[in-house]
Amino acid sequence: MKAAALRDEIVADCIALAWDQWSQIGLSGPAPKRREERAADPEALLVFTLEIGRSDPRLFDEVLDWLSVNEQLVSVQRLRNLCTDGAEVALVDAALDWSMRNRRPDRRAVTNAPTQLEPLFPAAPSSGDDLDGAFARHGFARTQLHASGKSQAPRLRDPISFAFRLRRLLGVGVRAEVVRALLTIRAHRVSGKTVTASSAFAQRNVREGLTHLLEAGVIDVVDISDDRQYAIDHAAWAALLGLPGAPDLPLYFDWIATYRALVGIVRWLQQPAIGDLSDYLLASQARTLVEKLSSDLQRAGVPVGLYPALGPDFWNEFTEISRTAVRNARRTD
Repeated sequence: MKAAALRDEIVADCIALAWDQWSQIGLSGPAPKRREERAADPEALLVFTLEIGRSDPRLFDEVLDWLSVNEQLVSVQRLRNLCTDGAEVALVDAALDWSMRNRRPDRRAVTNAPTQLEPLFPAAPSSGDDLDGAFARHGFARTQLHASGKSQAPRLRDPISFAFRLRRLLGVGVRAEVVRALLTIRAHRVSGKTVTASSAFAQRNVREGLTHLLEAGVIDVVDISDDRQYAIDHAAWAALLGLPGAPDLPLYFDWIATYRALVGIVRWLQQPAIGDLSDYLLASQARTLVEKLSSDLQRAGVPVGLYPALGPDFWNEFTEISRTAVRNARRTD
């Protein structure tokens, strides 16, 4: 398979994944093919979609519409913590600026924008005087956006909306993320390192949140080696939330690592000169990328160690690695 064909396939699958997730938490879009039983990670999904949505303007704009309706359910700090580089920070800040101005149209626009603007949607560049000020301020050119007004609040009792339900109960902060990790990870005890990674807050904030929950008597801890292991009463929390039993709690999936790996793959495939590489260089660079993303890919359920091909043959294995990452995220066979 040529690099361009793989790029188009993976981008299309990532866009479909985003639509599937968002359409189950209040965004106006196509009906999902299956009900998601895994708890979504709202901020990881938003960072992922702002990147992937640059290839689908309708998806991008409907997500902004959702954000303007539901921003009170989103952690801005967590959003910024999950950004991996300046490009993602700029997209997140532009989206937040637009959302604020959409909710407060009387607020005076900030006009100090860079002189050189990058097209927000590379396949449909915008130019002229009708540029959106919120995006221009952060270096992106796009036409003025008017919210569709179609988005709704998430249905809090759906498994996919579990993060939002806990935020209504515990507030938008570290404690809700700690409890979500402990309830959705099916383990008797969960290491502090795992809780911190899933929470996506600074270690000191997670430690403080865990201490507060311990003091409240809703979690337990034991020291094992150089780590602390935390436990929660799944059955008691299921009863509190009106669920029949612990097995009915939503499932865990490492969305942070999965989305990060998929964005890394898509960005690499979208490089303009990639189609000019020889088979050897293409496979060599693909191997370097897989090595860079190895930790995230493994956390996404991709056994990268099972792909040992050498030379140009690694390209076929990279194709399978990319497809497996998407397949695991979409839960397709």
